[in-house]
Amino acid sequence: MKYALWLSNIPGIGNGKIRFLLGEDRCARDVYGMSEAQLKNVYGLTKEDVLEIQKSRAEWNLEAEWNRLAQQGIGFVSAEQEDYPQKLRRISNPPYSLYYKGRLPCPGEKAAAIVGARCRSAYGSETAHALALELAKRGVAVISGLARGIDADGHRGALDAGGATFAVLGCGVNVCYPKGNRYLYDRIPQRGGLISEFPPDLQPQARLFPVRNRLISAFSDCVIVIEAREKSGSLITADFALEQGKDVYALPGRVTDELSRGCNRLIRQGAGIFLGVEDFLKEWELLCGGGGIQMDFSKNLLEKDERLVYSLLDFCPAGIGTLLDKTPFSLTELLDILSRLEGKGMIREQIPNYYVKTLNG
Repeated sequence: MKYALWLSNIPGIGNGKIRFLLGEDRCARDVYGMSEAQLKNVYGLTKEDVLEIQKSRAEWNLEAEWNRLAQQGIGFVSAEQEDYPQKLRRISNPPYSLYYKGRLPCPGEKAAAIVGARCRSAYGSETAHALALELAKRGVAVISGLARGIDADGHRGALDAGGATFAVLGCGVNVCYPKGNRYLYDRIPQRGGLISEFPPDLQPQARLFPVRNRLISAFSDCVIVIEAREKSGSLITADFALEQGKDVYALPGRVTDELSRGCNRLIRQGAGIFLGVEDFLKEWELLCGGGGIQMDFSKNLLEKDERLVYSLLDFCPAGIGTLLDKTPFSLTELLDILSRLEGKGMIREQIPNYYVKTLNG
């Protein structure tokens, strides 16, 4: 592990070049002992890379750096170890190593990512917190990125339930970013962990956040997007999730709301519709007893016409006249759709001819 820590900290040597170095069944200790001639023969390395490796080997103190990590309470794992997370081995470009405070997700531990807008609405905040709370009560870990807004709401919901939550960072694990989430940063390692593939003291950089998003989805069994603009990091996480074969859910909203455009676009592209906490738990078929959690993402609860009408509703009553103006349906067709949505418990008629969503679907 001391040699793996060294290999993880050579300037200019990222995951791709580490894979070249570890070719032919080499380990980090073997790389440490390679001669200049051997390094020059490694495919994919430049002359500058060879010089950096030699320089790092001369300057890096194996024992001192390892002890410094331990003194700071930071865990370290590399892909050469059996306890490296199996979920990460299945993705493209997995990180060679991880740093963490607290713990890593346990093998077989079910997890869901809750991500979304930093500047979220009160409705989005309430939904994210309620979902995380109920997932955590059922033994499902909540994964997110410790950002302001929806990320923080998800972490907080899991912690309020006494459950596990993990924050995947776009900086080192010694760095609390944003500073306003210090209370979460301090609490999360007690119930889960702070995780990063970047060196412990690395400050946040814009380019690192899309990179870390692939790990948020990789650690999760599904990703739920709660409010997102058309161009947002949450949609990058959703894209990674789809690449990795994970299910993606999105909270629908009004087509005129900036915060709902990203989610509505995901739904249009085939994402599952998040219709409320209880509905989601039923669809996931989370079983509290019997020694485990079973999951089934195969259901599609709403038809296309139902999805369109549902996306136009909110918790403020919308009249039939408004819905007729915004949809291509006739009055008879619209009444039939509204009746079906009522029957499924997704909406209710608050006053005659005015409809609202139900919070729990």
